[in-house]
Amino acid sequence: MGAGVCGVTTALELQALGVRDVVVLDARHPGDGSSGLSVGMVETQYVETADIAVRAHGRRFYDAVERDHGLTFVRGGYLRTAHGPDDLADYGRSVARQRAAGVPDAEVLDAAEIGRRWPQLVVDDLTGGLFGPSDGHIDGYEYCALAARLVRERGGRVHTGAALVGAESLSGGGWRLVTGREPVEADVVVNAAGPWAGVVGDLLGAPVPLVPQLHGAVTIELSEPLLPLLPFVMDYVPGSGQAGVYFRSERPDQLIAGLHVEEAVAESVSPDVQLGRVDDAFVEELVERLSERLADTDGAAIGRSWTGIYPMTPDSRPIVGRHPARADVVCALGGGGNGIQLAPAIGRVAAEALVGVPEPTFAATDPGWDPARLASADAGARPAPQTP
Repeated sequence: MGAGVCGVTTALELQALGVRDVVVLDARHPGDGSSGLSVGMVETQYVETADIAVRAHGRRFYDAVERDHGLTFVRGGYLRTAHGPDDLADYGRSVARQRAAGVPDAEVLDAAEIGRRWPQLVVDDLTGGLFGPSDGHIDGYEYCALAARLVRERGGRVHTGAALVGAESLSGGGWRLVTGREPVEADVVVNAAGPWAGVVGDLLGAPVPLVPQLHGAVTIELSEPLLPLLPFVMDYVPGSGQAGVYFRSERPDQLIAGLHVEEAVAESVSPDVQLGRVDDAFVEELVERLSERLADTDGAAIGRSWTGIYPMTPDSRPIVGRHPARADVVCALGGGGNGIQLAPAIGRVAAEALVGVPEPTFAATDPGWDPARLASADAGARPAPQTP
């Protein structure tokens, strides 16, 4: 259910596990939602073992799709800043854990080394950073379209223009799904509806506490080429609850930049909210944060901008697996602002839960995504259902 990055990846994983009759439904077409609006980061620069494990899996997944199917994977590197000695100590542990997870090239840099490699950055208030030279980004729209093609080539069906408008639980088991096209019968439904997962969950009698939040990004048009090219710089510490600025070189005379937070601290919006340009308040905050981290921006101007939705959960973790109230509904949702890099792991966990594999991939590094925790979740954190 849903042809965004989590939906099409789950479909591919189900096919890899031998499930032949796979049907993907989407109200529009693959990658048309927030997956196609993402800045597409794929990186492993986290501290906790489970967070690293799921992202290392994602890196390997996209490496394989690039190698075997021609996905564009731009490896410009990823730098997470450090603002104190505790950050640097955490980053040292991250490097060791990344090596154990099969990522050999992450490194801790001190502020002087960051300034030497990228003299455009302001480093006076930094103690250093965690750098992944092989990290990079993909185009979410390109990936979703490619993955949907692969699903079809492997015998699955991808129905576009098929918005879910109703669901009937059949007496003999399974579902009859009413869509904008012909109805579809299914033994199990995977809720991978992105920002609409709360709406779909309600239709299926399998509610999820989703908190859709509006986020944006812009291009920064530079008056002069900025060289060397910058990696993806993330001036934000996970768990801080405060938005941080991010930016990367798109080309020598252009940056892509935005504000990122991984906690559900913004106002909840309808998944049907009108997307478009960012507002003036966003631009003002972004420019202020950017000027604190990037020197020599005289003559720079805001170019185009766009908004998308982070499908957040109240505890900032995805919800993946069989729903505690409906075993015939599997959740693959709640990636927040990390949906691209987490989708391979979300798809793998969801597919394994549906099939019932005896030794799940992440059994030893459980990321805590089990929907069983919904039993104690605050359903009031979820906005009122909207018409899909």
